[in-house]
Parts: sequence; structure tokens; C-alpha cells
Amino acid sequence: MSAALKRGHRDDLADVAPVAKKAREPETAEQRVLEIIKCSGNKGVSDEDLIRACPVLTIEERVDVVNKLITSNAITLHKVKDTLRYKYKGPTASSPGDANTEELVVFNLIRDSGRKGIWIRDVRIKSNLGLPRLKKILKSLETKKAIKAVKSVAAARKIVYMLFDLEPDSSITGGAWYSNQEFESEFIEILTKHSYKFLEAKKSKALKNTTIRSPLVKYNTSYATADRVLEFISKTGISKVRLTVEEIISILDLLVYDGLAAKRVNSEGKIEYRSTKTLLSRNAVSFLPCGSCPVIKRCSDANQLNCLNCKHMKIWTTI
Repeated sequence: MSAALKRGHRDDLADVAPVAKKAREPETAEQRVLEIIKCSGNKGVSDEDLIRACPVLTIEERVDVVNKLITSNAITLHKVKDTLRYKYKGPTASSPGDANTEELVVFNLIRDSGRKGIWIRDVRIKSNLGLPRLKKILKSLETKKAIKAVKSVAAARKIVYMLFDLEPDSSITGGAWYSNQEFESEFIEILTKHSYKFLEAKKSKALKNTTIRSPLVKYNTSYATADRVLEFISKTGISKVRLTVEEIISILDLLVYDGLAAKRVNSEGKIEYRSTKTLLSRNAVSFLPCGSCPVIKRCSDANQLNCLNCKHMKIWTTI
């Protein structure tokens, strides 16, 4: 092979090598920056990290790339102490596309709080923003229907913020027991009466069943699970809200505390309830857990066992 041909062959290889190398790299600056942020995990990257990783990009090019990735919801912007960091998130439909840097920081904090929401005080501390400026940002995000303010039943004046499309957690709204921040005592009383009515009918049917001769079998069939009680309540239509098994359990536990029902764990590990009738008439004091407490004689301010740290009293006051 002549020197010219050898030289031409080497030139061809030199031309192909850079092309092959470029094919293994991201095709665009957006892909390159996105890959860097994605590989950083939960730590994220700062502007200084991007400068070191992509020194060929000018300030204008880097800002343009980051803004495009934020607008497309591929990355999110977080404020860690006094440093802004970019984290990979992927597409998020509810993120406001025309939000500025401060709005995105606040929006991400609210989004991370989920259905339980976040208090304005916590947003202010984590975002390091002044209260007047933060209120304007929250108002702007509310106007864009990106977030919403929800009153918490835990405190009359406490308002938490969450994403606009999320359903608040029951710990915020109070669940079925609250309506417009008001405790529905009448609704609970109605549910309690109907639940007891179902348990009574269940026990009466089991005791009157002539096909079952064994008293033990009749006794066992007189119990009902919370699922069965919920099914009965749903069919009656007395509840305009959708109740959960946990909420029905709290109603049935009220019957247990009042001495109108007993509960046990069956062979399958499920809790069952059975109606009972008290032998003594009850007064207002007997409705307290203290009225049927087996260790009430040991309950005293001088002892470790007292009403302030009694777990039964705490459960009773939260229902």
C-alpha cells in the first residue's frame, strides 16, 4: 500500500472515530444536563456542579437548558440552606409551567408534603423566604390552581397547603366525623345505634336458629366483623359519606366502652363484635373508662398509674 493510500486510510479512521465517540454521548445539551441531574439521585446538583460537569456551556446556554427542563417538569428546583439544587423528577402534570424560581421552590415543598399538607410556618423555614413574599407566592400558586389551602381540624386557625388535585388526609379534615370543621356528634350517635341494632339482630338470629343445636356454635355465629357492619350501614343509606372499616371499628369500640358490645379475635385473626346487655343501669360517671376500670383503686396522683397517662382515657377522649 502506498504512503498516500496509508495516509488516506488513517485520515478516514480519524474522521470516523470522533463520529463514533459522539454517538455514545447525549445528542443535546438538555439530555446531557438531564443525565447529570438524574445520576445525582436525591442529592441533586447545584449550578457550580453543572459548570464543572459542562464547562463548554456558557451561562446563557446553561440557564436556557435548565429553564427548559424545569418547564417540561423533567427536573425540580429545591432550596437547600442557601443553595439552589436541581433534582430529577420526571414529568409532573400539576406543576405550574409559568412559575418562577421562588414559586417552584415553594411548590416543590408543598408537593412533597402529600395529602397531609404543610403549614405555612414550615414552608417559610424550609424555603428561607420572608413571610410577606411567601404569602404573595402562595396567593399566586392558588390563583393558578396549582395548590389549595385547607383548614385543619387539629387547630381552628391552622391552615395547611397541598396540591390542588389532592384529597386531604383524614387527619386534616377529621374524616367522616367532621363537616365544615364541626364535629358531627349526632351522626356518630346514629351510626352507633344502627351498629348496635345490627349486632342485636345478628345475635338474635343465631340464638333462634333451630338448625344449630350446639350452644357454642350459636355463640360463635352471633359475632360479626366490622366489614359486615359496614356493609349493613352502607345498605341503609344513612351515611352520605363513604365510610371506611377503620371508622366503623371506632364506632364499634364505642359500644365496647359503653358495655353494649364485646369483641374478640377469631381463629383467622380478625376482630369480631357481639352485642351484650349490661346487668346494671349506667349513669354519666360509668360511661367514663374509669367506671369499668379493674385497677381504679391503684389509680392515684401519687402512683405511676393515673388518669394523665392512662391509655384507655386517651383513646376515649380522641373518639
